[in-house]
Amino acid sequence: MKDGPATLLDPEFLLRLERLRIQARRAFPGIMRGERRSTRRGSSVEFSDFRKYEAGDDFRHVDWSIYARLDRLMLRQFIEEEDIRIDILIDGSASMRFGAPVEKFDFARRAAAALAFLGLYSLDRVGIMTFDASIRARCRPLRGRGCLHALLTFLDGIGGSDGATPRPLRGGPINPVDQGGERPVISPRSPKPEKATDLRAVLGSYQQLNPRPGIVFVISDFFDRTDFRKEMRLLVRRGYSLNLIQTLAPEELNPDIIGDLLLVDSETGETRELTANARVVDAYRKALDSLTNGLQMFSRSAGIAYTMLRTDADFEDALLRNLIQTRMAE
Repeated sequence: MKDGPATLLDPEFLLRLERLRIQARRAFPGIMRGERRSTRRGSSVEFSDFRKYEAGDDFRHVDWSIYARLDRLMLRQFIEEEDIRIDILIDGSASMRFGAPVEKFDFARRAAAALAFLGLYSLDRVGIMTFDASIRARCRPLRGRGCLHALLTFLDGIGGSDGATPRPLRGGPINPVDQGGERPVISPRSPKPEKATDLRAVLGSYQQLNPRPGIVFVISDFFDRTDFRKEMRLLVRRGYSLNLIQTLAPEELNPDIIGDLLLVDSETGETRELTANARVVDAYRKALDSLTNGLQMFSRSAGIAYTMLRTDADFEDALLRNLIQTRMAE
């Protein structure tokens, strides 16, 4: 399925999204004024606390009623409202190019488009990255509701039923971040990725690129042999708010296969001959349940929000319901 910028988000769906915003489970220091509670004190209308007057403080913030009662100069402090950085990491590995009639990658792009809309609508800064073994393409953080088309154009540019995916520009594994203008950075396309997913390395690179904590969404099937949980715990300890959206196709959840088969790993190219019968299919389902349940239990213990979305579900209803139930949005 190939969506254009105008079809990634249905106009009627946007009206439903306008009622929500991405939930910040803690306060973050921002860069610009916005609609989010900050860790800093500012001059908004929401009262925070009192502190003693010090030489040089603005007399306009003195609470004169306290001075009249206690003969002490006390300043009123208010919650500063700033923006938050929201990063959306999309798994673009070969295993995400699975599913019919909707590929997991296309489903993930639509989910990313909805999250981008929520972030921009709250005047937050929203950036998007795709990855497999490393970060493959990157759209610099954009702010303002007028930037939605730029982010949707980026998401459209990384799509394609032929499995094409952006490749890094010469000189580094990641597109350089454009500091000027409003156009996102989009790299040329390359053949279908052949490297196996390495979320552990990707999260390590992400932390080096973005040392300031913010909200992070990872949209993936999480078919990854690396131990990425350690890097996730490190993100949480450093103050990031982490959200996992696992995307699976119905054929993966309930495979309808039987007989002698030659299975080929879409990412490593490894092959395995297999006779598929009821016992083998049952063992596969148990292994998949172990993966999804284990990821859910890990997320709960680590303070990470987690949800699983099927690509055959009604996209709009499923996404809204799961975002609210898992406190990713409110």
